[in-house]
Amino acid sequence: MKYYPAYLNLRGRPCTVLGGGEGAEHNAISLLEAGADVTVISTTLTPKLLELSNSGKITHLQKNYEEQDLCSSFLVIAATDSHEVNSSAAQVCKKRHVLVHADRPLDESSFIIPAVVDRGELLISVFAGGAGPELAEKIRKDLDKQYGPEYDCYLSRLMALHKRMLEEVPDENARREIFQAIAESDVIDLLRQGRMHEAEFRMAEIAGLKHRS
Repeated sequence: MKYYPAYLNLRGRPCTVLGGGEGAEHNAISLLEAGADVTVISTTLTPKLLELSNSGKITHLQKNYEEQDLCSSFLVIAATDSHEVNSSAAQVCKKRHVLVHADRPLDESSFIIPAVVDRGELLISVFAGGAGPELAEKIRKDLDKQYGPEYDCYLSRLMALHKRMLEEVPDENARREIFQAIAESDVIDLLRQGRMHEAEFRMAEIAGLKHRS
């Protein structure tokens, strides 16, 4: 099956996770980091999920899920230990046009959660089909080594520069050429070496802007 790759803006969206184990914990935390309003439905929780619940960061419904629990969700992740429960939840979501990912069986899902390299604003996703999760994980590990934490630093500085250039460089084509030149420069190498100040100076130099210390 051919999938359509996309990234979702979940900020403020109601998202539901079914299950209270390690898989549910991982998904709940990922949704929280994306700014979602997270509800976890499970009779039991991992210590971390319990901590998140007690601190008010997630909503916990200590019960088995019912169909009405999913009605107002934008997205549901069925991560229970029961294939039957996951499949049932997926069917409910499809009927109500709610995005759903079922850990197993995977073919019940309307979207797939890929292997991800997370570097702040940089997200690199890998999916090798339902039969190739091991390959996807190997590729993810390779990319994780290739694209280190310096890319998080790079993008945070690039976003700050972008805001400044919107004010100081009105021509869109000129801005695009500057960003292309920065991408092809030695800025990433400088950041990889921990030479933060030099990298910032280099970016400002390429942009033709006065460096702000």
